[in-house]
Amino acid sequence: MKLPEVFKRDYMYTVIMILIVLLTVFIFWYGMRFFFRTEHPILAVASGSMEPVLYKGDLILVEGIQNLSDIHAASEDADPPGDILVYQGARDLIVHRAVDKKIVNGRQVFITHGDANQAGALEQVDEDSVVGRYTGIKVPVLGHVALFFNPLEVKVAFIALWIIALIILELVPWIRKSFRRDDTEESLYK
Repeated sequence: MKLPEVFKRDYMYTVIMILIVLLTVFIFWYGMRFFFRTEHPILAVASGSMEPVLYKGDLILVEGIQNLSDIHAASEDADPPGDILVYQGARDLIVHRAVDKKIVNGRQVFITHGDANQAGALEQVDEDSVVGRYTGIKVPVLGHVALFFNPLEVKVAFIALWIIALIILELVPWIRKSFRRDDTEESLYK
């Protein structure tokens, strides 16, 4: 079979389209990381601790912070309110407001608080834990999709199911053509 004939096949078009989609997603994700200067430019809010500003399931845009002294720390009632930071917690990324900042042993430490949390629920965040700052851009509800796929096992299972579905969708027409060809050949010999 000649190479041009191979490219005429439907399955090659599907493979090419899948590669184009994967390449586009790859370029988009790494482009966002480069442009916003953070490894986590898009983040799904996982709790209601920042209500009414951010709700669980909001998809937010995060920018990296080059100079941590640019972070504005103030309460939610201040004018303007403090910046909403994204930082690495014990297990997950956390989204809380910077309400105060101080220097401890020559390092910046931010005091954060979730707007919906109890008054005394303050957390100290070392400068190395800060991932970025909420830009003010959010898409409500869309983050629930990302939260659904949060455990790695769910992501892997979902991707595996899509791959299996694509393979089946590609094989079914090929098998049907094969059976039709066999039926036609049998009828010619009868």
